[in-house]
Amino acid sequence: MPSPEHDNLTRLGARWLKKQGFAVVATEISAVGSREQPDVVGFRSTCSAIIEAKTSRADFLADAKKPERKADGAGLGIYRFYICPHGLIAVDELPAKWGLLYVRGAAVEDVRRPLGNIWPGLGQSVEGWNEFQHEPDLAKERAVLFSIARRLANGQPV
Repeated sequence: MPSPEHDNLTRLGARWLKKQGFAVVATEISAVGSREQPDVVGFRSTCSAIIEAKTSRADFLADAKKPERKADGAGLGIYRFYICPHGLIAVDELPAKWGLLYVRGAAVEDVRRPLGNIWPGLGQSVEGWNEFQHEPDLAKERAVLFSIARRLANGQPV
């Protein structure tokens, strides 16, 4: 069961993605066909992103063992981020190509992320963005989008 701190990080992560132009954003989503259950997932017309909220070192270290966190692990999101309380995770501890967001109060601080608000699709050559791109599992992303659409069709919050 998520803690109030985890819920707050998730809420702030969703707000951050919306400010980045992700029009479709959902929290605590699960989908048939995807083992991964991102705390926040967002979609733009060109790309997808996930945010994993971490409230403790133990949670972060356990997350690092998931197959989707390995360099060749196909998970969700072209862009992937951790969001955590200030200083909980250091930049040099991040998996390859991951971004990092710190929370102080109600503010989200970009610690490691691509510069600008371009958010190009996979393989589009834009300086500084390719080093953050992962090859997502498109079948799993479709399953997540279907789950979001099903929630909306049933009048449930996303």
